[in-house]
Amino acid sequence: MDQPQRSAIYRGTVTDTSRWELFEHRPGDIFVCTPPKCGTTWTQAICAMLVFECADHGEQPGVISPWFDSHLFVPVEEDVKRIAAQEHRRFIKTHSPLDGIPYFADCTYFVVLRDPRDAYFSGLNHRDNMLAEEVAFATFTSGDTAFADWLARESPPGVWDVISLHQITHFLQSYWAYRDLPNIHLHHYSDMKRDLKGTIAAMACELGIAVEDDQLAAYTEAASFNHMKSKAGQYAPGAGLGVWKAETQFFASGASGQWQDRLSGDDLAAFDERLAELLPPDAANWLLAGSI
Repeated sequence: MDQPQRSAIYRGTVTDTSRWELFEHRPGDIFVCTPPKCGTTWTQAICAMLVFECADHGEQPGVISPWFDSHLFVPVEEDVKRIAAQEHRRFIKTHSPLDGIPYFADCTYFVVLRDPRDAYFSGLNHRDNMLAEEVAFATFTSGDTAFADWLARESPPGVWDVISLHQITHFLQSYWAYRDLPNIHLHHYSDMKRDLKGTIAAMACELGIAVEDDQLAAYTEAASFNHMKSKAGQYAPGAGLGVWKAETQFFASGASGQWQDRLSGDDLAAFDERLAELLPPDAANWLLAGSI
């Protein structure tokens, strides 16, 4: 099949994919590709354990695995310098669609998504925990019509960081079309919750990293929600930089199905109708539940 091509520039409150023009890849690089609130930090933590072959490696994944196409934190030259100095296998974060980032056949792409309804409620917590309220309310919906607005919002071409169902489905479609390529691996948050040990084993295999049973057990414990929350100073992105009102609150619940008691029947019907407009049935079914 044809290979993906970087053919679009996405810009928004926190994103500028033109920064990739300064990126110099290495064979073996790992790209952690997710919409916001869909398992980014979790996947970065797993990658760190696999790369350093240690559950208690002491690194901050959010520091050594920069959000490369975000202009919110540091100049792109600083990110370039940081990753160029890394001698270990690099893993890099992005929230951008596949047509906005470079594709390399000798690199690995972990694409992680989540039931959008759970991502929506996780996003509200994320918004309310951010100290930069102007950024928070520019990207996440708010008010009495927040859910309806999240359903209806649609990003114009090239505009990003407009948190919405459309953002998630557009992101998925860009990778879904290339899911049969041997280096693009789709994982689902619900599958990670159901079988974290199996997910870590699968990711290790996809990276060509051998993992012993005792290592796998240690990684599974270290990547558990409770363990990562207890070490929020290590795992919360931007830890120590004054990004959050409470770093532990970045790990609010991590639950799947949290929407079930919070959305009305009308809300759910509107969601189903909108999702059917945005995705074909096979992609929609996978987005809601993963492998089940």
